[in-house]
Amino acid sequence: MPISFIDNRLSITFDDSQGQLDILDIADFSADATKAAIYFNGNQPVSKKSDADRVLAFTTPADIDPAYLVKYLTAKKLPANQSKIIADYLESLAPILDKLGYQFQASEVADASVKKAAPAKAQHRFSKAVSTIPFFVDHDSAKAEVYWAKRNEMIIKKGAILKKEMPLNKDGSVGFAQKFAMTLRDEQASAIGPDFVTTTDITLKSVNEVGHLLYFAGTNSWLVLKDETGRTIDDYTVVK
Repeated sequence: MPISFIDNRLSITFDDSQGQLDILDIADFSADATKAAIYFNGNQPVSKKSDADRVLAFTTPADIDPAYLVKYLTAKKLPANQSKIIADYLESLAPILDKLGYQFQASEVADASVKKAAPAKAQHRFSKAVSTIPFFVDHDSAKAEVYWAKRNEMIIKKGAILKKEMPLNKDGSVGFAQKFAMTLRDEQASAIGPDFVTTTDITLKSVNEVGHLLYFAGTNSWLVLKDETGRTIDDYTVVK
């Protein structure tokens, strides 16, 4: 996890393609639509830039819209599937943010709707032993055989069946998670037949990407991938 401190800016690049966090003085911050800016006064979140002395600027993973992260933390409405993804994301970062003294807990001057970050979720660890185990997906019309081959390498074996119908938001719009899934499918287009069956092995970076490609995510994929006995990849790899 690379960390740097240059010109009074602390930058942390998170592991597993989880993005980056920059903590800097409010005077040095320029608005950037590609980042989710959360304002703080000391270690307390505040709703107004004018009340802040610093900003936490998140460069989010590819499947999270920065604007949605800000909306989530200010209790504004957003698609349910995006809420789940963001909640999981914040849970994964909670141990790091806590050590830095940031918990997203509303202060007296902050908007009362600001949410406190959820407690840390389960962490998973790759091992050579698990790399030889075939895990199977049978979820929401998607079927596949998957291997966690290397720390940042998931292999979906040839012959996987992808979910055909893309779920939409209640208003009929395409959600950010679906856009991310379609981006993955476009990148792997040469390996996906017109019948939505893969014609070659596909290599992705994470369990999260596997879920997006196969069935547009929307659930905890660590509990979807199971061995031939029904034991989940979560059970094999969770750090206890």
